Amino acid sequence: MIHIYDCNETFLYEVIEDYKEAENNEVKDEIFNSFCSSLWASDNKRRTYIKTIHFKVRKDLLDTELGRVFDTWSGIEYRYYKSMTKDENWCAIIRQKINNIYTRYFDKEVILNKEYMDLLKKPKLMYFDWLSGTEMDANTVTDIIDNAIDESEKLKQRFQMEKMTLSWNEYKKVVEGFLRRCFDNCKLIEEYENKTQIINNYDFITEDNFYVKYINRSLDGEIRKYQKQYYGIRDHKKYFRCKRCGGIIEKTGNKRLYCCDCATLNERERKRKIAHKYRVAK
Repeated sequence: MIHIYDCNETFLYEVIEDYKEAENNEVKDEIFNSFCSSLWASDNKRRTYIKTIHFKVRKDLLDTELGRVFDTWSGIEYRYYKSMTKDENWCAIIRQKINNIYTRYFDKEVILNKEYMDLLKKPKLMYFDWLSGTEMDANTVTDIIDNAIDESEKLKQRFQMEKMTLSWNEYKKVVEGFLRRCFDNCKLIEEYENKTQIINNYDFITEDNFYVKYINRSLDGEIRKYQKQYYGIRDHKKYFRCKRCGGIIEKTGNKRLYCCDCATLNERERKRKIAHKYRVAK
């Protein structure tokens, strides 16, 4: 009978030890594939959902001009995501990290940057300022809110462009590459104890915590490396974002604002405007 390795109901430290002490690559592959299967089968799936910035206009104010303006914007929706898990097992915690990385770097529908969220909250903040006694004019409030919502949409588009493009299934393959390097580069706790003597008296739970922390920290580093490779940035080089497309560009020490492609587009647009002005002037 062929033995098939099973990570379920197994401590993470046992999985790591079995992998590091495996007699050949075939056994390592079996252990690693079981580890990945457990992650993808986890009940801690990636979930996004709609949240609402909500406030209720007082009934006695609904018939006023300002009350009607605020009531129009009393429920602004945006997409949020499940960012934490209550489960304490290693599989759910690592899966949560994997989920969060995808949301942060690839999911263009989840935009939660403070600048963007502050604009969405503008109607609610102005409403409570009004209740507190701040004098306001309906037309002015309408203009301010309209401008804030328009600006929030522009910001959303900019932040969406800053995210990379990768489907969930493609991402899973990339993550498995990250995790395999984690396993290969991981040191057993005993090795740390022998070299640094900073880790002592580990029990089952704290040993698992040690490896969970190591894997999650490694995933953060791996995705940053992937991002640089995605945009063609060399390792150990500083970068900034293109003002037009949101892609990252290697810093060269000058006052560069755009990537090569966007700089070319900007130059074409500049020449087109000049040519148009010249034709109009004639």
